[in-house]
This record gives sequence, structure tokens and C-alpha cells, in this order.
Amino acid sequence: MEVLVKKGGIIELPSSILSEINLCEGKRVALSVKGGELLVKPIKSLTDQLIGSIKLDDQKLIEEIIESED
Repeated sequence: MEVLVKKGGIIELPSSILSEINLCEGKRVALSVKGGELLVKPIKSLTDQLIGSIKLDDQKLIEEIIESED
């Protein structure tokens, strides 16, 4: 798939690509170059990183954590 690089280096990603890698407006990504190719990797939110690493059974605390990321 081809896209055009716009003024200022802006590259618009098609919605099909965005949904395939679970990205939406406001999400952060890491960019790197490997072998002359540009790699775009979604950065997991703090909540996503913590899932499974700690046990939370306080529903109110869970909601506060999620709201703090917005």
C-alpha cells in the first residue's frame, strides 16, 4: 500500500492499517529504522503494561487508573 508523505513529513495511515495494529488518534507509537525500512510500533498504555502483573480487585481503583490515562 502506498501513501504520500506530506509537507512537514506527515504520513497519513489508512484506517485499515490503523485498525489492524489497534491504533487510533491520540495513541503513541515508537518509530525506528531497520535495514532501511521504517517500523511503527504501538506503545502500550500504562494500564496495558500492568495487566497481569498485579492483581487488582478494587473496581473503583481500576476505574481511577483508566480515567487517569484519558
